Amino acid sequence: MRLAIVIMLILTAFMVGAIILGNMLGDLKQESVAELVQAPASSESASAPQSASAPPEPAQPAASAQPAADDEADAPRSGEEVIQLACAACHNAGVAGAPKLGDEAAWADRAEAGLDTLVASVINGKGAMPPKGGNPSLSDEEIRRSVVTMLEQAGVEAGGGGDESGQQAAADAGGADEGEGAAAAGGAGKETYAKACNACHGTGAAGAPITGNAAQWESRIAKGMDTLYDHSINGFNAMPAKGGWGNLSNDEVKAAVDYMVAESR
Repeated sequence: MRLAIVIMLILTAFMVGAIILGNMLGDLKQESVAELVQAPASSESASAPQSASAPPEPAQPAASAQPAADDEADAPRSGEEVIQLACAACHNAGVAGAPKLGDEAAWADRAEAGLDTLVASVINGKGAMPPKGGNPSLSDEEIRRSVVTMLEQAGVEAGGGGDESGQQAAADAGGADEGEGAAAAGGAGKETYAKACNACHGTGAAGAPITGNAAQWESRIAKGMDTLYDHSINGFNAMPAKGGWGNLSNDEVKAAVDYMVAESR
């Protein structure tokens, strides 16, 4: 009797184990089927972003905007823009005899020479005025626009002086520049100073130290001659490179600095 009970217990345990094992196998099969079903779906979802990201390619019009921006940057500046950039510093205050903006009487005398002659004088420099007002980046067309604008502001019309007179004025101015350059090349710093530096250093325009004023020059001389040379050759604050006279050699500029320092100690 006891043996029969033991056998029944063993059989019952075996059956329970078989049922549990069957349930586990069933769960495994369901998980495998679920993975097989999800795999294609995941591959489709992975490929979906690629197809969705393809359309943005046509967005190339921005590239065509770049040439337009370049063209705008290359367009000649207006007369008013050029005046503020290169002319106002002297013509606002009448520095070194420059005709003031809006002064009809001062501009009327100059306008009699003709527009081309005035433009040639500005391009090549005249008196204390450096070529192109000290800004060599300006084009001849931009210079012409600025002259026309200054005449209009003064209520003056340019007189005669056609193309031939303008060309002759340009040639004369060029010859004068060469002659002055040759004189300066001889080591005469005073001549270079009179041509390129006096307009500001003789009047104190734009904060320039006045030649002969020891108090104004003292702190600058203390920085050393090499620093003064560098500032004069390459430009510093409101002072353009070489005082706006790009045709001067470094030695000519240094000679002018030597002259100003000697006069201001």
